[in-house]
Amino acid sequence: MGEINVCFQIDTDNRENFSSSFAFQTFRKQRDAFYDILRIWEENHSVPGWVFQIALGSKIRSMLTLHNDSTNYYHIARLFKSQLLISCIQNGHQDDMVDDESLNFLKALKHVNPEKLTQLSKRFVTPLPSQSHNGPSFPGIQEFFKDFILHAFNPIFYSHLENCFVYEIMELNDNQFANSEIEDLETMVDEKTQQNFTTCLSSLRLLAKVLGLLVSLPYRSESTTKEIIMTQVEIRSKVLPSLNLQACLQNAIIEGKLSLTIPWIVKYLAMMDVVSLRLPYYKQVLELLYCVYCAINHIDFSAPDCLISQQAVVLLKSSLCWLFELPNFPKDFYIIWQSTCKIKELKTLKQMEKSSVQKRNSHCVTDCAISVKCNLDKLDIITDRTMRMCCPRTDSTISVLNGTGTNLSISSNKHVTPVTSQLRKLNGGTRAKHLELQLEEAFFHGQPASTRKTVDFVSDRVASTCVKHICNTMLSSSREANLNSFRKILKQMHIERDSETQSESSMNYIKEFKDLLANDMNTLANNVSKELKEQCEKTIPMICETRVTTAIESLLAEDSLTPVKEMCIKITTRMAMERIYQWIQSHIVGGSLFIKDMELEINRFLRNNSPVHTKQEKRHSSDAPSPTVVIDKLRELIWDMVDNRGESMTMSSVLDILDKMYCTFNQRADLLPGPEKVLYNLSIDFSLFLVAYRSDLFAREVQDKLIKIWSLDCLKDDQDDSPMHRLFCPRNMMLFAQPENDIMWPIYGKFLRRLLEAEILDGDSLSDQCVALFRQDWPVPLLKLLSKCLTEAIEGYKATDEATEKIKYFLGWIAETYHEIEFCNECWHNSDMETLYTGAIHGFPQPGGGIANGVSTGIASPFDQDGVLSLIVVLGGSLSLVALVFAFITYR
Repeated sequence: MGEINVCFQIDTDNRENFSSSFAFQTFRKQRDAFYDILRIWEENHSVPGWVFQIALGSKIRSMLTLHNDSTNYYHIARLFKSQLLISCIQNGHQDDMVDDESLNFLKALKHVNPEKLTQLSKRFVTPLPSQSHNGPSFPGIQEFFKDFILHAFNPIFYSHLENCFVYEIMELNDNQFANSEIEDLETMVDEKTQQNFTTCLSSLRLLAKVLGLLVSLPYRSESTTKEIIMTQVEIRSKVLPSLNLQACLQNAIIEGKLSLTIPWIVKYLAMMDVVSLRLPYYKQVLELLYCVYCAINHIDFSAPDCLISQQAVVLLKSSLCWLFELPNFPKDFYIIWQSTCKIKELKTLKQMEKSSVQKRNSHCVTDCAISVKCNLDKLDIITDRTMRMCCPRTDSTISVLNGTGTNLSISSNKHVTPVTSQLRKLNGGTRAKHLELQLEEAFFHGQPASTRKTVDFVSDRVASTCVKHICNTMLSSSREANLNSFRKILKQMHIERDSETQSESSMNYIKEFKDLLANDMNTLANNVSKELKEQCEKTIPMICETRVTTAIESLLAEDSLTPVKEMCIKITTRMAMERIYQWIQSHIVGGSLFIKDMELEINRFLRNNSPVHTKQEKRHSSDAPSPTVVIDKLRELIWDMVDNRGESMTMSSVLDILDKMYCTFNQRADLLPGPEKVLYNLSIDFSLFLVAYRSDLFAREVQDKLIKIWSLDCLKDDQDDSPMHRLFCPRNMMLFAQPENDIMWPIYGKFLRRLLEAEILDGDSLSDQCVALFRQDWPVPLLKLLSKCLTEAIEGYKATDEATEKIKYFLGWIAETYHEIEFCNECWHNSDMETLYTGAIHGFPQPGGGIANGVSTGIASPFDQDGVLSLIVVLGGSLSLVALVFAFITYR
């Protein structure tokens, strides 16, 4: 177990860090004595009849008192802490290594009998059900460090050890885990970041557990009565603990890192005695934890402003439930906390965050929260391994994450304890790789801490740069070449199918056409991905090594030796290339990216009834404005409206920029999808700012040009992500509310009617946007103005079919509801209104049926007497709203 010891640290272990030469020489003896004690324990602790106190108690006390100097005690405490982390965290991870041959063997088993393999895997990972909930245990080598503390009997050592633990916990808790710049989604992180997070979290939980043991050591008692507890609480209530848990928890709420902070706080609190958890300070911490638990139970993951991921919620729920069920937890506080957490300010994490920010006098915490690009709790950083480490109900937790269950419950599978985690002995290549990593760790132990930080930083930045080079240069050319080849196949296939009698607009024709192209698409995608991978293997290592060499030589200290620089360059290059290859394996290998391009090309082809790409249909004009010029001009005009309300803008300038935009869309065959999407979004924003700040310039001529631009086929390729779906988002409502111009609302409503008539805006999408506004609290005057806007939008609008007619009536109903909302604003929450509207349009049955899916009020029929009374109560007494609901139900 102790095969890895704490290496000599050049920054902290040299002679200058001790008070005298005698102290330095004594610490070397103390260090040797410490490892001698550890060796004796490893050799004898499993021997029957061997007692720790008898064999090692006197050795420990003698070692600690060799030199009663605070510096020596600090170094011994730091050595104890470092060896604890190495033995229990770093050394423990080595047992999880499995070679590639073993992994392939496991994958092959899935095809033999998948059901039996699933049952067997459950038996290996499912813990035994337990009727009792005990506190944290100290398995394996953790027992040595626990007994070392229990039998040291040295208060000076305890104080220094407590200081070391608190400092290390604060340092680890302040770690930042940012989203990866080389991934597609904002919440995605790479595998290395996930491993770093798991290591950091396991270190925090271990340190918090041992610190809790150390802090609670003076208060250990065999039994306590109610009188003893009250007396101890009164005496100890004036003493503050050394670890400020309340500040850590508040910072975690503000900075969005509850998934890092709460698990170790739970471990720390689990070690406290019964009296400690009833002290006023810890009572506040426990109450805050309870409110967090209540808040995460009401998380809406579909909300755009959701502050936490589903994996983080499962992790927090499991950790907090385990704490609440411990025997030392004061369960009699539940009743008080339940009434407290019913207050509106503590219902959601967002409200808790605002409350925590207001309670903080310092501005450094909020600044830190603003500077984080993406909150830790929103990142996809929690893996199955993290869940198994932190959650006692492992199997059910994994089923929740995989979408196979919604409740945490212990499985009934019997548990099998494996003899070893390795299926076979590591082969020669794996052993060599393992040895190489150990040598790298030994190398960094002999260097200043800044050297490792420099290597990590350079490897991260170089990997990101190389991935961007692949995306912007190599991948784009490969995608274009692949599409050119695919267009030829499309053209040939279309000619062959043209002679057949099927109608090209039928669904059967489209399905058959795509099926015929499936093999060609897979072949093309595999070939181009293979070629791109080979090209990356030839060019990227040279680019990576060149950039790493330049960066390392510039960032390392000038007095660094040449061999040190060369070793740092090799290590950095290896780390960067591993990250690059990991990205290539997940994004390029397999051809999914190219297949996606070809599927989009098929949709464009079928829509345009032409095998030629939309870009090729354009007549390219070099005189047409470039997208960058138009984007810069649009941003300049928008900023002018924000800063100066567009006072310098004229009708001619507005028409001129719209003409240039149309030419860019229609006459630039080299317009890429990225700038095209930016231009589309900016055109929407430009129209909204015109309505808000210069409604006098939003004339019919301007509207005609906007409709002409938005009717272009190139802007209809990706309807799912169209900015038309966000016309009534909360951000735009705030934009319209700022100028306080009531005239613009009818103007905007008439423009919406024109968009509906031109089929640029879908009525179903507009109704969904209006319903979604009820998730926010809006002032009543703003809702009345919105009612005017919607009334203008549907007035005179002629529906072409029954479905459109229903949407029109539903929009009218929403407009009337917006107007009448002041009658029930104080009695009915917006979330309840949204539920009613959703039920009305989706869940209400035909007249005469029950209301089972719309509103959970227990109304059996919308027309019986009890149903009417219940609905009136729900709607806050507003008979006009009741009439609207019944009118809509009758219409349905």
